[in-house]
Amino acid sequence: MLAFARAIGAGAKAVGGIGRAMERRRTLNELAGLDDHMLSDIGLTRSDLRDATAAPLLSDPTLALAQRASERRTSARFARGARHS
Repeated sequence: MLAFARAIGAGAKAVGGIGRAMERRRTLNELAGLDDHMLSDIGLTRSDLRDATAAPLLSDPTLALAQRASERRTSARFARGARHS
């Protein structure tokens, strides 16, 4: 009985993971619908979206996009600070 419960739990976890992956891919598709200026406003480029699309299906492409946007913001802050020194 315990093995059956574990199997059901593992199946539910797998289905949940697939659902999350599908939702993240939908988000990626919505971002792809933005124009380049809008992407730039949130710190992304069309190339970032292409790279995220190339990631394995069950990976989270939104994590990579968030990392890239964060790196660009940090770089821009550093550049602004260097100009004012």
